[in-house]
Amino acid sequence: METSKKDYPQFAGGTAAICEERITNTIDDFRLAPAVQNRLREIETVETTDSGIIVTFKVQAKQSSLCYTHATQLYLYEPCEPTVECLYMHIELWTDRIFRIVFSNEKEIRNPYAKLPKEMQMLIAERETVDFTFENNTLSTNEIDIHINEKTGAIKANYKDGKEFYSQVRIEFKPDNVYETAVSDRNDEYACFEALTLDNDEIIYGLGERFDSVIRNGRTVDFVNKDAIGSTCNRTYINIPFYLSTKGYGLFLNSAAKTDWQIATKDTGAVQFAVQDNQMDYFVIAGRTPKEIIGGYCHLTGYSKLPPLWSFGLWMSRNSYTSWDIAEQIASEARENDVPCDVIHLDTAWFTEDWNCDLKFSPERFPNPKEHMEKLNKQGFKVSLWQYNFIPPRANNTHYAEALENGYLVTDKNGKPYIQPEGCKGSWTDDATVDFTNPAARKWYGDKIKGLFDLGASAIKTDFGEGVPDEGGIYHSVDGKLFHNLYTLVYNATVFNASKENIVWARSGTAGSQRFPLHWGGDSQCTFEALAGTLRGALSVGMSGIPFFSHDIGGFIGLPSDELYIRWAQMGLFSSHSRCHGVGDHTHREPWNFSKEALEIFRYYDKLRYSLMPYIYEQAEKCTKTGLPMMRALYLEYPEDRTVRTIDDEYLFGDSLLIAPVLQPMSKGNTRELYLPKGVWFDYFTKEKIISDGKWITRKIDLKTMPIYVKEGTVLNYCSADTTLANGMGEIIKTEKWV
Repeated sequence: METSKKDYPQFAGGTAAICEERITNTIDDFRLAPAVQNRLREIETVETTDSGIIVTFKVQAKQSSLCYTHATQLYLYEPCEPTVECLYMHIELWTDRIFRIVFSNEKEIRNPYAKLPKEMQMLIAERETVDFTFENNTLSTNEIDIHINEKTGAIKANYKDGKEFYSQVRIEFKPDNVYETAVSDRNDEYACFEALTLDNDEIIYGLGERFDSVIRNGRTVDFVNKDAIGSTCNRTYINIPFYLSTKGYGLFLNSAAKTDWQIATKDTGAVQFAVQDNQMDYFVIAGRTPKEIIGGYCHLTGYSKLPPLWSFGLWMSRNSYTSWDIAEQIASEARENDVPCDVIHLDTAWFTEDWNCDLKFSPERFPNPKEHMEKLNKQGFKVSLWQYNFIPPRANNTHYAEALENGYLVTDKNGKPYIQPEGCKGSWTDDATVDFTNPAARKWYGDKIKGLFDLGASAIKTDFGEGVPDEGGIYHSVDGKLFHNLYTLVYNATVFNASKENIVWARSGTAGSQRFPLHWGGDSQCTFEALAGTLRGALSVGMSGIPFFSHDIGGFIGLPSDELYIRWAQMGLFSSHSRCHGVGDHTHREPWNFSKEALEIFRYYDKLRYSLMPYIYEQAEKCTKTGLPMMRALYLEYPEDRTVRTIDDEYLFGDSLLIAPVLQPMSKGNTRELYLPKGVWFDYFTKEKIISDGKWITRKIDLKTMPIYVKEGTVLNYCSADTTLANGMGEIIKTEKWV
């Protein structure tokens, strides 16, 4: 089908050049002349503090120069005069295994987000009191040693047994492939650069929701939150400045400034990252296992709260149900077709006008909302409502008039509501942006959301949050150029705090977003490739600290075939949360609108999910304590098995169920190759016992079968597959012991 503006208003035409310029990362400018790279070199002084040390370094300055050798054009470093007198580095010990590095041309550590509530910042932990010593340029705790080279300023860290897990790069190779520890000055504007050693066999994971690959080595990282429009690209809604290394450490960059990551791209032996600010602030998390590292990251940025039980049931949605009559018809059809379901979601059309976000129900199409939501609640359905962080400046939108009058909007330099530059097209082009850095705006918007809960709503979908002003916008409490990706955290926190239960249905995110569950994978296209990309996104975001993740069953953009819908449903019903959703009122995602076979298979997996709710909810509770995701890359459980490091087409659902979704049509074959890590496994459907020393197997499949394997020793409790979780999951009716 051809997608139109009617179905997908973001496709509004026009040129994209100015829009791209608005969100293009400009850190490259700080690599080239006339920028001067002021690099850390010899130690000048060391000051001991109660948390660690402050080191003052002498500076060695370099500048790039365009050169040619035969047919190669490249930039070479040339010595030049520094633009700063010295550079300062704080090394703070936050736990026995976590240390913080802050370097700048200023001695004091700044917190550019200090005016935001603590819960709306990425870093929420407080530093622990750590016993340490500092001798011979080595800072030591009971667990690790951190050594500073007196001549080069390079820092290395190792465990007490001598195993090195972290080291800064120092290199004299002239081509500018590596940008080592430095503060770059370009016309009195600054960017900070860092480079860490990347071993030949080292793999980096994380950095948020990545649809292109779970492994970040050699991949370009677009680190600006964007409307991804698909799940087969390198754009993403959720950029998280945290990565996980197979070398035994994680790194959390505590900044929402424009950020650049070069992981084995400019140089295969380096992890390089930069921020467009004069302060670099990051944490190194030592961990013998990836579970320890994720736990350390969540110690710094927070653990997820547990979403309500009913949220783990099936959500039924479309963009968009356009009246109560249709929504209630969908609810009735779910029960008539014996499809367990807990949530009816109303997308963009419940307002007075479609997409005109005034947070008011249409009196014509959605009259008497309290009465209708009470009716649906009595039938076992919660109601979820769509909204977004933009307000159309329309005469009939009183929401806009209130925000304008009270100064609740992001403004331009002239004090007027910020409007995207001419030529930047999209659904939010002329919309005003709510300034959630303003405490009065947060209270005002939160009260509006609370009013919806008072009427009977149970959840709010916090759509968008990506296409917000950056340096062109004036915010109440934060510099816009340091805020683009962090906006989503403040936005989702505002709505989450106004909610009555631990849930929002969020699209965008960053570090700390796990505290406000849950997230879904945005607008995927209806293809098998997008299904595979969605799984990569789920596994990647799971290795970035977000435990609860969902996606649109069937894909969002387009119309899925019966086969694609079935395969997506199988994986979707073994995700932390499950929602059927698609673009356009005529592209249905309800299973009874597909073939009889599709409905029967959907019903089977839906009932299986509901019957396994004791296991699912138990695993969800564990996730809130460990930071581990429900959809778990095999590497997280089997880090010593080198084979699993590259596997991104199967996953563990919780501790004990290995899921191998079918990611291609049956026309390409009726078998599924999958890997079983070392141990004893049982085929869920055939009960076949397989003793594996770590091996690949080939499993025959049909349309109904998505391979599921159960780890030996697992005890699965089943409850009745009721139609709703509104009254709890019921009694245990069956127990299976897999031995």
